[in-house]
Amino acid sequence: MRIYLRLPLASILALLNLFCYSNVESIAGVNKYLFASATFPTLIVAVGEAPFNNGFFNWLFDIIFPERCSGSWIDFSAEGFNNALKERVYGQPLIGLSNAVQQHWSNNQPAKALLLSMHGPPGTGKNYVSGILIRHLFIKDSKSKFYHLFSGTVHFPHKNQVQTYKDQIQAWVRGNVSICPKSVFVFDEVDKMPATLLDALKPFVDSYQHIDRVDYRRAIFIFLSNSGSDMISRYMLAQKKLGKDRSEVYSKLDDKLPLYLYDESNGPLRKSDLLKHHLVSRFIPFLPLERLHVTECIKDYLKLHYPDWLYGPDFIERVLNKLVFVPEREKFFSSTGCKRVADKVQLQMSIDEMSDKDKRRRRNEL
Repeated sequence: MRIYLRLPLASILALLNLFCYSNVESIAGVNKYLFASATFPTLIVAVGEAPFNNGFFNWLFDIIFPERCSGSWIDFSAEGFNNALKERVYGQPLIGLSNAVQQHWSNNQPAKALLLSMHGPPGTGKNYVSGILIRHLFIKDSKSKFYHLFSGTVHFPHKNQVQTYKDQIQAWVRGNVSICPKSVFVFDEVDKMPATLLDALKPFVDSYQHIDRVDYRRAIFIFLSNSGSDMISRYMLAQKKLGKDRSEVYSKLDDKLPLYLYDESNGPLRKSDLLKHHLVSRFIPFLPLERLHVTECIKDYLKLHYPDWLYGPDFIERVLNKLVFVPEREKFFSSTGCKRVADKVQLQMSIDEMSDKDKRRRRNEL
């Protein structure tokens, strides 16, 4: 007796694809899955808008269409990135950032890996801009297996284990770039990392065509740091008093910032080989935010979380008054950028709600 099973095409493809993962090779401690692309014909799908919200379907979709280190999964939209910056980032000129990424990403044989070092006070948008960039580099956004995030306080907490951390960083970079040359590595909280730790990256961001048959020149490394904040804020304050434009100030900081970081007494990049050998491709200063910039952050937060709520300019003003602006006399810049906006909005909403309840109670008593 014959038994016939009717299986959906997706299930058949999933099973076929599952068998393609049988060849596993370990490279520097990282599992490398070799995918046999000829197993079944190529199917064209709109992966950017996959209608799978269920965890199972996401898992199934990833099995059927595994992310690959190719143009269909990895591509940079300079226009989309620039539009996102204009619409969602306030007070940061970010001159040349998009061009630097575009030129590097489109070059099959760049001179070296791209190393971007973003510096500025808290809440000015370093993580935010980095996230937007990742979103425009990888179809799968931050879930891409070719995107790697390291936190100074989470991954490198002990100053007496610097050599161990260096070995781990080199093994991770080596293994992942072996899998995908267009890998992106983001190091957050660089100012909290042990000194000289990031010198472990020097071989990978130098002008070598390859090291042990691995080419690192197409990778991107991004540093996010509060280092240099004091210098940026002081310089910005002096220029603000002179009535200088933010874009003009920004271009001058590009030269001043690396010199300051190299001599910063306790900075993680002090006397760093990366600075000594001029291996940082671009320094990206983030300027302290003014009142009008924080106002836009408040509006964005309300639009995202309370799209149907009608608020007036008086509510915005009350939230702004909950934030600290410096210096004490002029109050030019927010001391925390947009970082405390969500907290202060919630606080003001609670205060207003309590005030309304109190007013209603008093009216009822009358």
